[in-house]
Amino acid sequence: MRTVDLTVAIRESDGATVLPVSVADVIDLDDDDVIRLEYGVGNEVVTTPELDDSIGKDRVLISSELSGRLGVEGGETVAVGAVSPDTASRIRLAPVPRLSIQGGAQLLRDAVGDAPLTDGETVSVSFFDGSLSIPFRVLSTDPSGPVFVTTETDVRIEDGPAPVETSEATTPVPRSAVGGYEDTAEKIEKSLVGAFGNEGRTGEIAPRRVGMLLAGPHGVGKTHLLRYAAWATNASIHRVLPQRLLSSSGETAADHLRSVATTARGSGRGVIHLDAFDTVLDEANAATVAAIREWVDRMKTVGEVAVVAEVTDLSAVPVDLRQGTRLSKTVTVPEPGRSDRGAILSTLASNMSVGASVDVAEIGSRAFGYVPGDLVSLWLTAAELAAQRTDAEPLAISEADFEEALELTEPSGFDQSTTDIPTTTFDDIGGLDEAKRELIRAVKWPLTNPELFEAIDIDPPSGILLYGPPGTGKTMLARAVSSTSNANFTAINGPELMNRYVGESERAVRRVFEQARSNAPTVLFFDEVDAIGMTRAEENNSPATDRVVSQLLTELDGVERRGAVTVVGATNRPGRLDDALLRPGRFDRLVSVPMPDAAARAEIFRIHLRGRVTGDYDIDVRALAEQTEGYTGSDIAAIVREAGLLAIESRIRERSQGRTAATNPTVRIRERDLKRALETVDPSLSPETRTRYDSLDQLG
Repeated sequence: MRTVDLTVAIRESDGATVLPVSVADVIDLDDDDVIRLEYGVGNEVVTTPELDDSIGKDRVLISSELSGRLGVEGGETVAVGAVSPDTASRIRLAPVPRLSIQGGAQLLRDAVGDAPLTDGETVSVSFFDGSLSIPFRVLSTDPSGPVFVTTETDVRIEDGPAPVETSEATTPVPRSAVGGYEDTAEKIEKSLVGAFGNEGRTGEIAPRRVGMLLAGPHGVGKTHLLRYAAWATNASIHRVLPQRLLSSSGETAADHLRSVATTARGSGRGVIHLDAFDTVLDEANAATVAAIREWVDRMKTVGEVAVVAEVTDLSAVPVDLRQGTRLSKTVTVPEPGRSDRGAILSTLASNMSVGASVDVAEIGSRAFGYVPGDLVSLWLTAAELAAQRTDAEPLAISEADFEEALELTEPSGFDQSTTDIPTTTFDDIGGLDEAKRELIRAVKWPLTNPELFEAIDIDPPSGILLYGPPGTGKTMLARAVSSTSNANFTAINGPELMNRYVGESERAVRRVFEQARSNAPTVLFFDEVDAIGMTRAEENNSPATDRVVSQLLTELDGVERRGAVTVVGATNRPGRLDDALLRPGRFDRLVSVPMPDAAARAEIFRIHLRGRVTGDYDIDVRALAEQTEGYTGSDIAAIVREAGLLAIESRIRERSQGRTAATNPTVRIRERDLKRALETVDPSLSPETRTRYDSLDQLG
């Protein structure tokens, strides 16, 4: 069969499939032929086309009903080919709901008309002059489809319910296919059991919730966990695509939802999965939203059927839909924690060979910020790298494949932040002995020796505020204590959290803490914390600023337990911070990071020159320290960087003059390079500014 790839367009109302005339010639479409549309693996439909070039030469126009069967929402590419159906000698059908129908063969023939049928397809049949519409599923055709039904076809109607039509996206999965998330999976399962309800002796349905809201960020595996919960409760899943509701009028949407409910009820125990429900509520017209609300109310009379609305933004769901017997149960799927990530990656790797020395769970635990969708990408990337590396069978993924895959893939679990395991240590920071001591006591000890705090029954500091002039090493201190504590380090730039839209900044603060808890142990570092924690007493403050400070106070107070999350803030303007942030239980440990003295400057020079000079050049770091009064640590780093550029310049000049072999890559900083660098790099802080920062210790 010759096929051509076309882009799907969906019409607002039901109607015939429209195909360009030019495509009909390419696929050799005859007058009696129909077309097959294929999307992905296992998703295909057969339909009778109309030919019209007005839709464009690279598009196919289909009805919203057909789009739901094919699993597309518009814009996807499908393969289109011509098919010559046979005349069916026999066809078996069964009503989708639990019904027994005597006769009706002629009604089915009339309802089908000249449309082609295939195994598994569902057709709607009207009885009693259209007052009753019942969906029927094609169980089998002889010969196998697609086929046409004629007066000569033996139509056999069996008792319902028809077997459940499934797809990869809606097929229940066992517990072995789910990694981690034990508590969340149990909550979803229990919520489904409660939503199914039980019929009383009189046939009435006991009061119950219609269903639940399944909330969480993109990629955390909400649908996958729902598939497990359906398996655990012996239920089928009936998915409602958002495009199916968005492309319908209120009446058409209501008809579709009632049809899905009938199918779910007829399957014994069913879950109606409203995918991307927040998008539907946000973009649908008022009539469609009203129809959905009315349908949800009616579902409380339908036993053994639960409605699960999947959302990423709970605020998009009106309060009335979250009350009473409606979708009043909310289960949130968080981003996976360290152990969850390890379990998820181990589950993905269970069907493929990995090297004997590879600890897949440990690799998953190090994939900070990765949600399940990202872990799938990580796994596939590692498998592709292994395939490129060797032709051996069976293919085994090595640790090097995973490490390279971690470099090539990006986590989506962190916004407006950077996350890693720092390699900076306290040995890389010159001076600041008192600040290092305070951080070790306040950050490292609670993370590495929590049992000692429990033994003496005292709480570790809730938050640490590093304050001092710019460039003195506040960020490096936070990274170093994170490294020595074997904790993740998440850096947040305060100004980037501020958003002009109402509620967005508070949501960003809340999300940062949620992500940190998921990736604990974590050192959560707020750079320029004064940008989001400025005093609420200032007249120029906006209401948004006050709300952000309140949200930050809520998180620091631990209304939701922070677990192994230590908060470190940095500011060079501590006087702008709201007084409430500096009270016990919040940023209750204030650590000064002052300008380096002569001894500290000498140590900073020694650290930055390490590996960049040779023994042939005796660099007097004490003399350099004496010459750099008023320089910060970052200023000294700038001096060494400039000296390095001068050394490279000298080496290039020597090569051009033939005084050094071109194959010799060695280059070292000399004392003359440092002297010239000192002449060009000035301190970043003026004497007046340094004087002002000298008073920072007097915070009161």
